[in-house]
Amino acid sequence: MVTAAGRHRQRPAPSVGAGKQTGFRPDVQGLRAIAVGVVVFYHLYPKLLPGGYVGVDVFFVISGFLITSHLARGYRKTGRIKLLDFWGRRARRLLPAAALVLTVTWLASRVILPASRLPATAEQVRASALYFQNWVLARDAVNYLTAEDAPSPVQHFWSLSVEEQFYLLWPLLFAVAALVGLRWRRRLGQLTVFLLAAAVLIVSLGFSVHLTRTDPAAAYFVTTTRMWELAAGGLLALLPGRVTRVLDRQGWLAWIGLAMVASSTFVIKGTSAFPGTIALLPVGGAVLMIAGGSRLGRFGPWRLTSLAPMVFLGDISYSLYLWHWPLIVLWKDHSGGGIGYLDGPAIAAVAIVLAWLTKVLVEDRVRSARLIVRRPAFSIATVVVLAVPVGLVALYTPPGAYHPKYDAQHAGAAALAGASTSRSPSTATGTQSLASVEPPPAQAANDYEHFSNCQTPTEDVTPRPCLSGDKTNPTLRVALVGDSVAGQWHSDIETIAKEKHWLLLTDLHGLCPWTATLTAKEGTSTPNKNCQKWGSEITDVLLTQFHPDVVITSARPVLGTPSHSKVDATSFGQIAAGMATYWRQLEAAGAKVVPIRESPEPHFDVPDCLTSPGGSIQKCTVSKAKAVDPDTPIVQAVQMMKGSVDMVDMNSLICGQALCSPVIGDVVVYRDSHHLTLTYQRTLLPYLRSKLLTTKAFVP
Repeated sequence: MVTAAGRHRQRPAPSVGAGKQTGFRPDVQGLRAIAVGVVVFYHLYPKLLPGGYVGVDVFFVISGFLITSHLARGYRKTGRIKLLDFWGRRARRLLPAAALVLTVTWLASRVILPASRLPATAEQVRASALYFQNWVLARDAVNYLTAEDAPSPVQHFWSLSVEEQFYLLWPLLFAVAALVGLRWRRRLGQLTVFLLAAAVLIVSLGFSVHLTRTDPAAAYFVTTTRMWELAAGGLLALLPGRVTRVLDRQGWLAWIGLAMVASSTFVIKGTSAFPGTIALLPVGGAVLMIAGGSRLGRFGPWRLTSLAPMVFLGDISYSLYLWHWPLIVLWKDHSGGGIGYLDGPAIAAVAIVLAWLTKVLVEDRVRSARLIVRRPAFSIATVVVLAVPVGLVALYTPPGAYHPKYDAQHAGAAALAGASTSRSPSTATGTQSLASVEPPPAQAANDYEHFSNCQTPTEDVTPRPCLSGDKTNPTLRVALVGDSVAGQWHSDIETIAKEKHWLLLTDLHGLCPWTATLTAKEGTSTPNKNCQKWGSEITDVLLTQFHPDVVITSARPVLGTPSHSKVDATSFGQIAAGMATYWRQLEAAGAKVVPIRESPEPHFDVPDCLTSPGGSIQKCTVSKAKAVDPDTPIVQAVQMMKGSVDMVDMNSLICGQALCSPVIGDVVVYRDSHHLTLTYQRTLLPYLRSKLLTTKAFVP
């Protein structure tokens, strides 16, 4: 969240509009304090302030207002726009503090974070240093296989990236206006920049509404859905002087704006589709607070927003935003828990101290250095400061791409099955060294089958079935349908399909169990209508187009229903009933159903556990009673089918009699908190083949 935060109190700041300047505005600093305060509080205690992330949107408005005011003043005086000077000011204002935080955060990450998270963190440090972090997060957010990754300690740099991209593009509007003004009249140039800014706002807002509806995961991060928020502050700064003189005196507008910003932190939830139209609440509130928040506004809230503590927090808000998130993430990893009621204030206090020191010793000194101020080229040269974190990251050599080995050297499931292996019997109990296991724990997160053509994106509803196996003269028509846990069996089932000359149709949907019941989005009571619609549509594809002989399915047992957001017996029963509904429809059409029981879940990221400081196989082993739910939806659905469906249960080959080890034989079992590694899943192939082909669906 690159902002114009932390400006010297003695430096002038514009009033509303291009037509007037009243000097430094402490109320704007107070608005910054509100914005950074709600963001920090939200990151510490998200359940207490569910919409606190809208502080970023408030900052966007402030930045758009101040930057546009600066550009408009320069154009009004000279009729020109000095792009090099503008970008130089931005560089010396923002980059040194960002480089410092990135450098310290990366060095601390090397000590504190599990080795399995360092490659992703390194990628994000590089993206943050070069200001395209928001696009990296947008890419990861729409990829279900990476969307559940633990947050990196520099993830918050996504909003700095948005603003830096804005700073590159926005001055070009004034460059166009300057050309118009030189050829015709300066007033026509002013009108040109206003109309261009309004067009940016309208187009960006429209695209934001569209993408938030169709692809909300990406919409949150991309610049094109956020540009309108900065443009809103910019348009306020471009209003004619006669309009702004009226607005300056309407203190009641600022009270309305304050109420809008405050209410948005509670009305908007973490599960809300954002930004879209709902972002108009905090953005509009911020615009109104700036419009009527100065001392000229009678009965306005400026006495509150201009208090000394508010101005102080506003002065350091940029550095405070930079420091608070790495402290939170690294502390949670170091302590191994959440943020308690004492941890939060302590982290906030440390962040404030670091922010103040950064402002005084880094921000102010670099910005006011005589050589840099006199020579704009030296301002641009401060970009080389970013060579520090980028260079440090470049020294880090991430593990190479892992290529699963499917040969017999891996004991894997054979250790639990009691088969003879080249390893000692202790391998089934997880007492061997991590140095000899496959995949290496630091690379286990990437040990999965890389295919996307058979998987419907998380926020989409249209099935994407793909075909494999024998497409010319199949002996059976078999379908694999379900969520990503069903998908983890795809490689083995496809191998069996090729052996047996089946035609295999695969269609998967992350986070969506295949059930007619309306489920809730994970951890919430928000209905997931996309899942229900996808389930209905793929069932229709099976019944009317593919006409399968057998349908294989599985699911992850974590979702509830809207009326039961917490997983309990009632919600599991409702989901099971919805599964049985589809199974009966298929049976009526002559197809057989083979469910694979839900896999055990350790309920923590296994590679992170193994690679964290002090991590070991014993430390990352859980009891089978904790990992295996005896009454999951698939188990209940099978019972509802009253003997017509055989369930394949692979769990005795994933957990021992009492314990679930993260390593079995010489193979790491999990690539995250619930998905099997592809390497371990492949060791299950002979056992899955045996169990699958002896069910009623395949036995004549």
